[in-house]
Amino acid sequence: MQIRSADSLLTIPENGIKAAGLIFSTNMAIWAYDNFVTQAQYARINFGTIKNNFKTGFVWDNDIFICNLLSHPYNGALYHNAARSNGMSFWKSVPFNAAGSLMWEFGLENEPASINDFATTTVGGMSLGEMSFRISDLIIDERSVGFERLKREALLTIISPIRGLNRLLNGDWWKKRKIRGNTMPLPSINFSAMIGYRIITDQLKNRQGKGNTPYLNLSLYYNDLFDFENEKPFDSFRLNLGINLFSSQPIISSVNVIGTIYSKDMALRKTNRQLILGVFQHFNYYELGANNNNSSINPYKLGEAASIGPGLLYKTKLTKNINLSTSAHLSAIIMGGFQTDHYKYGARDYNLGSGFSTKLSSELELADKIKVFLRGEDYQLYSWIGYNSNETGSISTNVQGDIGKGKLDIVKLGVNYLYRKHFLIAVEGNYYYRKSTYKYYPKTEHSIDDIKLSIGYRF
Repeated sequence: MQIRSADSLLTIPENGIKAAGLIFSTNMAIWAYDNFVTQAQYARINFGTIKNNFKTGFVWDNDIFICNLLSHPYNGALYHNAARSNGMSFWKSVPFNAAGSLMWEFGLENEPASINDFATTTVGGMSLGEMSFRISDLIIDERSVGFERLKREALLTIISPIRGLNRLLNGDWWKKRKIRGNTMPLPSINFSAMIGYRIITDQLKNRQGKGNTPYLNLSLYYNDLFDFENEKPFDSFRLNLGINLFSSQPIISSVNVIGTIYSKDMALRKTNRQLILGVFQHFNYYELGANNNNSSINPYKLGEAASIGPGLLYKTKLTKNINLSTSAHLSAIIMGGFQTDHYKYGARDYNLGSGFSTKLSSELELADKIKVFLRGEDYQLYSWIGYNSNETGSISTNVQGDIGKGKLDIVKLGVNYLYRKHFLIAVEGNYYYRKSTYKYYPKTEHSIDDIKLSIGYRF
């Protein structure tokens, strides 16, 4: 890990009152927009709705998939950054995430508070918040002035809106120093952008269901997960963001984050081998729509918004120019979401639940030019609070969905070729297998092939 000299790092004084004020103002601004601009019905609040929310307590809600499994964790990231940008550590910021969520759930909606939103906002906000805080810190350079300074502060604000607002209120947008003014040690960064084409095929329809879409993929490695000098949460993490372009598919197709909470080098005798034991936080989001270019594609949805567990990393130098790294992770999914075939209420077509995930990965790197990787992911989510479709009467909507288990297996095989240190050519094949087992319905199975051809640039 590269380290900035101690006198070049700034220490932000802890200011919990200011952090709380930022969270309060953020929530009120979002509520005002919902109430006065979009005129959302749920934003019509008064003392009566607040009293009723406390009387009712927590329920399961029926918001759309991206809202519950991505937007709420993003809101948690805003709360997390309000605390981090006012001097709080990673762990001290977590209660602010929870407080911001509770304020919104009980006070700023006329709908009962959502237990799934509270979990995904608080825990999911930890991973997305810490990641965005550290990325924004890379951009700060308080030696710069003029348009260069404006570009940096604007980009920082896009990545971390609350930190940008906090810097604006503090006058840090234009404050000039003799040092960069960063608060985090300088990491090693590997950032790449790829653009290409996805070829999607529904296997269980005799390959009749097909769809193609251009896509953009952004990948960031923040320090090496094998770096045993990691001392604080998210001293190392990996981010992968998949975006569909110009298609009927969801704009965001995937978000993958894994961050180190704690790691320990097991100190193997052979210097060409390394074994790391650690605890990692996971955030994963996958979504494929049902229709693509007017073709029928069986959809899948998977959200691992609040998840943490142990992991084992192994790395060895096979020859002078060939490196092999492998990893194995087991994670408890505190709250997640999964595609369902039956429970439908409004725009909701997924079950909420808890469960676990396992992930295996191997990467073979040849001469720093060719990388071959094979990854397997298995997600299993259980929903135990549901309804019996055979019963007469009105259907309760305060449920996780259908009682049962959802399973999504993903296999990824790919090859990346690096040309002249910056230009990338990549081929990747993905296989998705979805199996849903229900208490009151027959089980269903679907599988999808997804081939990606892309070119890109490594910065």
